[in-house]
Amino acid sequence: MRAKGLEAAIRVGGAVVVAAAAVLAAVLESFMVPTYIDGIAIPLAGVVAFFANWHLAALGVWWTGGRWAVVLTSIAWFAVVLTASMPTSAGSLVISSGFNGYALLLAGTAGIAVALWQYFRPQPSAKARTADGPRAPAEALPSASKES
Repeated sequence: MRAKGLEAAIRVGGAVVVAAAAVLAAVLESFMVPTYIDGIAIPLAGVVAFFANWHLAALGVWWTGGRWAVVLTSIAWFAVVLTASMPTSAGSLVISSGFNGYALLLAGTAGIAVALWQYFRPQPSAKARTADGPRAPAEALPSASKES
């Protein structure tokens, strides 16, 4: 009984840590949006958002043992990014509507989409895997004894 309680605590703690990491990543990515080098917009925030969302979801699935962690990290990331893209009463924005802002939103959503596809795609049944799968090693390669 004690092991089950410890496992549940680790899973819940992992979910909390991964959700907090998704919030932190979204905040950092939001402030990386205005990245320019010599006047050229560099979509660094978008690149970081894609890989961070994809790998945070994978970390959440590994840590919690359930694929629902993908949805948890997605909701946490979207909550921060959508809040940061809304203007305040004074009219200021964290994520502006420009190339880098759109790159962040698109690439971050793409990272989430890849993670959702990876963990929620339909899996073929065991019968279909054996019928369509590779042949056994003995059948795949001709043996030297058959040729002699």
